Amino acid sequence: MSTARLRSLQCDVGLHAANVIYREPTISAFRLGILNAHIGILPKYRGRSVVEWSILQGDRTGVTVFFIDSGIDTGGRIVLREFIPSDGWKDVGALKNMLFGCDARLYRQALEALMSSEFRFDSNDISKGRRYYVMSKMLTQGVNEILRDDDSLGRANYP
Repeated sequence: MSTARLRSLQCDVGLHAANVIYREPTISAFRLGILNAHIGILPKYRGRSVVEWSILQGDRTGVTVFFIDSGIDTGGRIVLREFIPSDGWKDVGALKNMLFGCDARLYRQALEALMSSEFRFDSNDISKGRRYYVMSKMLTQGVNEILRDDDSLGRANYP
């Protein structure tokens, strides 16, 4: 679909559901922008393999819904974050699939929040995080070991 066609629809919000980085003309075709359900907690975890890096570093996993910009997980307006524990998962691939599967529910919550007169954005201050890259297979195997052993490490009940 062309950006002219998108603009003609006069949509308030777009929902990200493709493995692409949008250019500014597409983003600005929506009055408020395009929401992304990122399977990492922003601003700390931007980029790729953020679930794996979170687990490896002993941090909580979850999903952040935010308005994108033309960068990679750098959009400044966070609508919501939901921490979703990794305990009980023995494979990071299955955990990631579950997190990706939360997108419809979290998009709905985000849209409901945006309609509230009391809503305020949280800031995605990228100086407080880093951009991660695809994790090696060896480290991913280590993450799976951590998931299998999470009860013994005390991760199952983190705050």
